[in-house]
Amino acid sequence: LHNPEEETPLISNRSSNLSFSKTDGLQVYLYHQLNAAQSASDSAGTLNFPLGEYTAEELCIAAAKACGILPVCHSLFALAREDLSGWYAPSHVFTMDEFFSQVLLYRIRFFFPNWFGSQKSFRCGLASDQVSPVLDYPTIDYLFAQVSTTPPPRFGAGATTSFLSHGPLNQETCLGLAVLDMLRISKERKRSLEETFRSISYKLCLPEQMRLQLQAQNFVTRKRIRRQFGQSLHKVSSLQTEVRFLKLKYLMELKGLLGATTEETFQAWVPAQAATGSAWTIHVSSEKGILTSHSGAKIHLSFLAHVPPLAILQGTHLFCDFPEIADITIKKPVRDGQPAKSRLVSVTKTDSRVLEMEFGSLADALSFVSLVDGYFRLTVDAQHYFCREVAPKRLLEDLENQCHGPITISFSWSVGSPQRPSFCTLAVPNLLSPRQCENLGQGTFTRIYRGFKRDPKAGREEEEEEEDDSRSRQVEVAMKVLDVAHSRLLSSPQPFLEAASMLGQLSHKHLVLLHGVCVGEESVMVQEYVRCGALDSYLRRNQASGKVTATWKLHVARQLAYALNFLEDKAMVHGNVSAKKVLLAREGDAASGCLPFIKLSDPGVSAAVLPKDLLIDRIPWVAPECLEDPKNLAPESDKWGFGATLWEIFNGGIMPLRLMEPERKLKFYQDRQQLPALKWAELANLVAPCLDFDPRRRPAFRSILRDLNEIITSDYELLSDLPTSNTPGGYLDVSLWQDPTLFEERHLKYISVLGKGNFGSVELCRYDPLGDSTGELVAVKRLQQSTSEHRADFEREIAILRSLHHDFVVAYRGVCCNRGRNSLRLVMEYLPNGCLRNYLQKNRERLDLRKLLLYAWQVCKGMDYLGSQRYIHRDLATRNILVENENHVKIGDFGLAKILPQDKEYYVVREPGQSPIFWYAPESLSDNVFSQESDVWSFGVVLYELFTYGSKSCSPSEEFLRMLGHSKPPMIVCQLLELLKQSQRLPSPPNCPAEVSPQAEGNGSVLVPEV
Repeated sequence: LHNPEEETPLISNRSSNLSFSKTDGLQVYLYHQLNAAQSASDSAGTLNFPLGEYTAEELCIAAAKACGILPVCHSLFALAREDLSGWYAPSHVFTMDEFFSQVLLYRIRFFFPNWFGSQKSFRCGLASDQVSPVLDYPTIDYLFAQVSTTPPPRFGAGATTSFLSHGPLNQETCLGLAVLDMLRISKERKRSLEETFRSISYKLCLPEQMRLQLQAQNFVTRKRIRRQFGQSLHKVSSLQTEVRFLKLKYLMELKGLLGATTEETFQAWVPAQAATGSAWTIHVSSEKGILTSHSGAKIHLSFLAHVPPLAILQGTHLFCDFPEIADITIKKPVRDGQPAKSRLVSVTKTDSRVLEMEFGSLADALSFVSLVDGYFRLTVDAQHYFCREVAPKRLLEDLENQCHGPITISFSWSVGSPQRPSFCTLAVPNLLSPRQCENLGQGTFTRIYRGFKRDPKAGREEEEEEEDDSRSRQVEVAMKVLDVAHSRLLSSPQPFLEAASMLGQLSHKHLVLLHGVCVGEESVMVQEYVRCGALDSYLRRNQASGKVTATWKLHVARQLAYALNFLEDKAMVHGNVSAKKVLLAREGDAASGCLPFIKLSDPGVSAAVLPKDLLIDRIPWVAPECLEDPKNLAPESDKWGFGATLWEIFNGGIMPLRLMEPERKLKFYQDRQQLPALKWAELANLVAPCLDFDPRRRPAFRSILRDLNEIITSDYELLSDLPTSNTPGGYLDVSLWQDPTLFEERHLKYISVLGKGNFGSVELCRYDPLGDSTGELVAVKRLQQSTSEHRADFEREIAILRSLHHDFVVAYRGVCCNRGRNSLRLVMEYLPNGCLRNYLQKNRERLDLRKLLLYAWQVCKGMDYLGSQRYIHRDLATRNILVENENHVKIGDFGLAKILPQDKEYYVVREPGQSPIFWYAPESLSDNVFSQESDVWSFGVVLYELFTYGSKSCSPSEEFLRMLGHSKPPMIVCQLLELLKQSQRLPSPPNCPAEVSPQAEGNGSVLVPEV
């Protein structure tokens, strides 16, 4: 009964493909070579290198040529250690001599969430609106050979790869994999399937772990499975397809079967706590970015016990996706006066949040940084690197020679979409009269005052709680009043008001907060009040005092670069960067290690409408191309302004050109003159490219941040003025290393009420742990009623929002807990333009059909994501959709959201409560049944709201009540249900396209392409 053919190897010596010759020297193992036989045993091989020095990048290029990998796919590969315990950065240098002997593995390290199929491409340089493969056929051949090869025992039982993590066996899928591989072998060897089946065991067509699981079955089971395999093979015997398609299908099925994840993990420690053994796990995932987890974290939140599997503040926390990274630095910690072997890696987000972790060795730190650096180039910016320690040599050469390197055809196409600014308004009675306030000075077109903004929405309850503070609901503000004396220069206040639009659409800790604008007899821009004033005045005032050191200036410059990098990521241009537009919120204290803190103010009236003489007056801060064409504002203009401002900062706030005659200023540009070089060579090399007369040669702000950090963290002489730190090892205070998603209530500073509901309210607050108005702005939701039922629902809402990470879903920031008062607050990102319903009403005149369809598409994408996570929203309406800026909306308010059971595609709500019945589907009204389809119904009502611009007179509730013929029917749910059963629907809004049909069915994934 024993069939010896079952033990015939599919590929000779398949389990020892990675065996190497005993030759000393440097060897690079290749899983698949160009023009080799198709079977893995014949295609694998090694490259041997003579004595000399080689970088890892040079070895990868040589291996790529041998394997037929095209240059556009070089960046997917890297060199791994022989035991797969780590990776080498592209810049790593191997020095070979007669005593050197090492084996390296040439492997695919970088993957994409959707590297196959027709979903959106995630590779930088590929068009995102069309189907574009991110892998070519040679790379697929190599990936197949890499996955098919089983590491021998010498690699260690604990070795793992970055692509496959094996899960439970699925028999049918395993047989499908074996059929695909058997069919491939048959076509490669040009033999019939029957002959191949007789000579090769189907079990050897599977990866090692699956084969072992099958061999562990009893004899009868194995014979039954073999018979099933033969029957399946017979069914596909007539299939005509290419070998590469079979390989790709095999990889796709294997990925689905094994629950494959493109993730690498690293062990790290909180700085200055490495000795305690309290290790963190850093996850780098191609799907999500950088995540952290800490199994030893102890969090005491007893009142959150109602939340089932989605435990708040536990498990894995998302720090950032790759596009959110602004900078990465590697530093050597010092303990007891001696440099340590470990390395400190800091990852800074565009919003200035920092993840700082200590790795046990330089090799581990470089492996982590090279992984993040590589993913950033693959998915965000192909020409950027974060650290010179891991930067590929060829990339540095390309940047120096202004070359772009290997590109695809789609990379050569770019589309610009100019954004029209928008702004919010405040009622004049909310402000004290500006004439009664302190005069702070005068701008080009404005008079500036200090005053207080009163909050008219603050409830009586809050006032009673803080009745001892008569000014508890007043916020100190700066008011810029348009000077009527300049009416001859500005025909209308519109350019002045549009200057506020940029700040009104954005929220960043280094940008001045715009409270709003007042329009009436006077036009007033209302901003937060920044105490220390303009940076240029401060520098001139304190230059001789010794308070303003070189390192102090470097930190100010870096914060300004963070703000401008944030604007660059948002495709927005400031257009008037100078030291007088930089406001100092905190002076800093060198003795205590407290750093200064700056905020970038509004740009003022746009250069596009300024007279030529005022533009010339802005030399040397205005970019030369803007002087020639004032409407030619671009991110490159801000890079010129930053270079001039950096020069101004290190010259003590003094700009010699400021007092020149206009003719001499203009000639300065016409002759292409430059500001005198700063005495510090590193800073001069940083300023020079920013002030390049060719805008295309100016560096990106991420590159500027990287170079600034290299100066700050190096042994450069500028650091000699820093005092000795009192914290262990030169680190920040360890007390700052608490969970970033846990907010302390005492540090939440109230600003205003954003909205109120039946059970909760949302407030705009600043989280300010340092107490100096430098914290970030957040939206804080809290309960009005504190019953156990409401608290349980609120905890569930927090758990749901915490698990969601999507561009069109409001971002979770954390929770604020007060055990003494038993209170719980949800902290979310602040979106300055409020809800979509109000935004539609205020901006109806300038929102065309294309903009409405854009909002519909973004909401649909967000709902499709919720459906993929098995969530149903249950309260989708324009009042619960928030506006980040004119081109971006996000879904919010998950107070009624539910998660679908694993065994059902619907949810039956049994608890009572107020419901938005006019947005509910018929089955929800009749049986309390909710599903993704009922959310689609609500989406249809949202479309109606969009195309009626949120009008109150024809809102869904008003329209349905008009149909019912009553203002408030006694049994409104029953009557509304009967109305819907009679096929009564909301009327088609005026100018609504016929394609926007109220009969739309399906789920989000179906509706997205239609929208």
